[in-house]
Amino acid sequence: MRGLLASVRFALVAAGQNFTRNLAVSMAGVFTMGLIMLLVGGTILLTHTVDAILNQQEAQADEIHIYLQDSLSMRTIADYEQRFAHDARVNGVSFTTKDQAVILAQQRGLQLQSAINTLGSNPLPASIDLHVRNLNDLTQLNSVAKSLPIVDTSSGSATDYSPHVIPVLKTVITWTVWVGTILSIVLGVISLVIIMNTIRTAVYIRRTEIEIMKLVGAGDWFVRWPFILEGVFGGVLAAAFGATIVALAYRFVLDQANTQAFLGVSFDGPFLTALVVLLVVFGAALGGFGSFLGIRRFLHV
Repeated sequence: MRGLLASVRFALVAAGQNFTRNLAVSMAGVFTMGLIMLLVGGTILLTHTVDAILNQQEAQADEIHIYLQDSLSMRTIADYEQRFAHDARVNGVSFTTKDQAVILAQQRGLQLQSAINTLGSNPLPASIDLHVRNLNDLTQLNSVAKSLPIVDTSSGSATDYSPHVIPVLKTVITWTVWVGTILSIVLGVISLVIIMNTIRTAVYIRRTEIEIMKLVGAGDWFVRWPFILEGVFGGVLAAAFGATIVALAYRFVLDQANTQAFLGVSFDGPFLTALVVLLVVFGAALGGFGSFLGIRRFLHV
């Protein structure tokens, strides 16, 4: 047991010495790997966000919101609700006030308070919300809504109907997954090459010391472990660097997108935590494997 602990201590100390002795080369490798981890994490996060938007759109696929003018009386709104309730294509009718629209938007992650403070009023219109029996009827009901004298077209559209959103999002997700997978594989190979070259530089610098250890009977794994741990340490640092930037950028970009583009996508903390852990584990594994490949050919030279 004492011999095992001594070997572990030697491996850890030697790994730290290797990293600091070649600090410039090591940090260059860490920075390059960190950028690669940033690209991989950003691609995964982008795919997840687009998928969340698609799920949100599909959940609302059987609804159409007819935007109403602010000057309408409740009696007029009630009359039109009754008309739609008797339409065979409609499965249910509800009414959303301007204040309720703000609450629902905030629950979906939209940041509207700054806009309300700037304008001095609530910019969202009230709406009559229709649940349809058949998705194919949405186009017809959208055409009917556009011809009504009660609709508010100040936002550029009388309703929230967007027939091309879901097909486009599905296409985006498909392409993002394929491009992200190919990009991750390519970047992973580049990371391996970087780690292997970094470790080979460390091996070359310590070649005399390694030769002496081999001559006095040190086994291959005794020599190999410090370099593997050095690679693991570099991989963890690189992953931490990339994951930190991804986490900070995710919150900022999502807030801006919800404010400027009204995406309504909520911040997914559990997924971000899992992504950070995945990147760190992936970085450590990649660093260790790259080091293993980098030193293997030198042990018998």
